Amino acid sequence: MDKPNNGKTITIKINGKDRPFQEKNEDKKKEAWKPKDFERNENNEETEFFASIQTAAGKEADDSFDWILPEETEDSEIKEFKVATPPKSPAKKGFSTLAQNFKRKNNQGFLTSIFLAVFFAVLLGTSFGFIMLKLVFTDQAAETVTPAVTETPAASREQAGTETAALDPLATFVVQGGVFSNNDAAKQIQEANAQKGADSHLIEIGGQTFLYLGVSDSIEHAKEMGADLKSKGIDVFAKEITFDAKSIEGLNAVEKKLLEITPSLYHTLSAGAANAAVEKSIPEGLVEDIKKQSANLNELQADQIKNQTLISIKEELENASKQMDAFQQSGDAASASKVQQHLLAFLAAYQSL
Repeated sequence: MDKPNNGKTITIKINGKDRPFQEKNEDKKKEAWKPKDFERNENNEETEFFASIQTAAGKEADDSFDWILPEETEDSEIKEFKVATPPKSPAKKGFSTLAQNFKRKNNQGFLTSIFLAVFFAVLLGTSFGFIMLKLVFTDQAAETVTPAVTETPAASREQAGTETAALDPLATFVVQGGVFSNNDAAKQIQEANAQKGADSHLIEIGGQTFLYLGVSDSIEHAKEMGADLKSKGIDVFAKEITFDAKSIEGLNAVEKKLLEITPSLYHTLSAGAANAAVEKSIPEGLVEDIKKQSANLNELQADQIKNQTLISIKEELENASKQMDAFQQSGDAASASKVQQHLLAFLAAYQSL
């Protein structure tokens, strides 16, 4: 690299050939650099720091350098690059964007608060209205649902039967211990009577609970039975009761026969039970009637009786007849008391028909 007096020479190599470039500046002369006087610090000491920096800068200015560019070839092409523009983010739509745009336009934010308050109030009220409307429709749908009708199988209809039994009113005399509107109170009196040695039975009639301690064929026998109970400290009284007439449908032949013989058998058994309680014996003719009617009851086929209430009626009458036989043979007062309890259970089942 040459250094002429009149300027700097820069050599550039292009395609392997030197391309000299000389910068001339005739109009502008270089001013000789003259080092400034040394500066003195606070201690009047000369500092050479700035002088050394200026001297080094001057030396670097006199140096020249070469530029070497790559050779061009025929296949070489200058590629053109385009500055990629970043993709625009899609505009977000929604309540938050709407609120932000509105807030930018309203620097004070007062209108924004009002708008948001009104908007959310309307939204909340509309949602609550839809919920209430849905509940109303749900309730109406529940009310209009028709319950499924369960058809009775043909076999069940055949077992139920097609016979109808018409029952006359059933009148009888009883020893009553009270009538209660509360079933729990009636049970408490029943337990108190049991502790005094008297059995009793509860029968519900017309929404009330009646406490009965015995049955009889007449009011006189009922009063004598009541007097014996009063001697044990039990408050009772004798009365006549009547069960209403009934018409029972859907019976087979055996069930109808049972209901036809039931009233007569009950009256015969109640007469025998009253004599056993008061007279301590049963007349011979009454004993024969009890045996004859009980035989008619025993002839009925139990497997042909499907109605549960009728099954209970038959069992209670049979048990009362058996206890009557036991009393006839032994004269045991316990057997006579058991006859009374089976007949009271019969009346409860008869009432539920």
